Amino acid sequence: MKKKGVFILTLLMMLLLTVNAFADNIDSASNYLAFNEDVNISKEVLGDIYSAGKKINVKDNVTGDVIALGESIDITSKELSGNIRCGAQTLNINSKNVKNITSFAQNINIEKETTAKAVYVSGENINFKGTCQGFYATGNTIIINGKVDGDVNVTCDELIIADNGEITGNIKVYSPKEPIVNSNVTMDDIQYTKIENSTNENKLKAFLGLGTILSILGSLIFGIVLYSIFKKFFIKSDDLLVKEPLPIVLGGIASFILVPIASLLLFLTIIALPIGVISLIMYFIVIYLSPVIMGIVLGRLILKNKNPYLQLLVGILIVRLLSLLPMIGGFVWVVSGMITQGLIAYSFCQSIKYKEKRIET
Repeated sequence: MKKKGVFILTLLMMLLLTVNAFADNIDSASNYLAFNEDVNISKEVLGDIYSAGKKINVKDNVTGDVIALGESIDITSKELSGNIRCGAQTLNINSKNVKNITSFAQNINIEKETTAKAVYVSGENINFKGTCQGFYATGNTIIINGKVDGDVNVTCDELIIADNGEITGNIKVYSPKEPIVNSNVTMDDIQYTKIENSTNENKLKAFLGLGTILSILGSLIFGIVLYSIFKKFFIKSDDLLVKEPLPIVLGGIASFILVPIASLLLFLTIIALPIGVISLIMYFIVIYLSPVIMGIVLGRLILKNKNPYLQLLVGILIVRLLSLLPMIGGFVWVVSGMITQGLIAYSFCQSIKYKEKRIET
């Protein structure tokens, strides 16, 4: 019981340390990596920006792409030469010379100083005031109050082409309501297709429900295959977590953070580039499968001396259902990824030590 208590306390410590573990900003090959609760990038970035946090502000010029996830993202660079690929609750963009904006958020505001080649967005409320060469969107309420020097294709509950809205290309609208237009655009200019909102919502819910079921079934199949191939690893893992929680957790945090950084650094050298690519691919494979691996280990911990496939079933179901929850789903993936990488790294080190002892003997 004492060792299990240490294991649980260590897990809680890991959860508290996870946020701070991403706090450092790293410059690599002109790229800028920033992971923190509040991220403020107020210097010019000659490469790409990779960031995740609660609030993200990009204030100076960016030569490359902005790839970010956060609760609130504000991009107010005077000039951003790359693409904007973001996911957020609220996304505000006000930058010139953007290649493409490919993003999703609950609320998306593209301000009037923004110029872009094409805009591909999905959100609940979308307000476009900038200038672009093509506008493609899905959402509840979409307001076009800027210039689209090309085609518009939207699927929404309501489209409003406001007073400053100007569209030079073809306009296709799929909505249960007719668009509200200004004096520059008439219904004759619009290829309007009326859709039944309730029918589409039911189809979407059915699709998402089927997708979720198939995803969980896929996880169970992966779990059976992984357990069959790496049975010895899983038999040892639950005992290792209880007996050696600290090195596994700390090793998992280090691996989770350092492996992608080391892989990106290897990209800088021609000789080590293949190693960097392979290591990065393996890293994402492990992260992708980590809820399945963690589910198997968890099932063995909570159902001691039961049928191994019952353990597998219960453990994977618990982790996968937790990963579907809106507020903690992503957190479950992160924790699963860290523990899984810690177990793999610790087991690998132990196997090397065992081989060295056998050679000495």
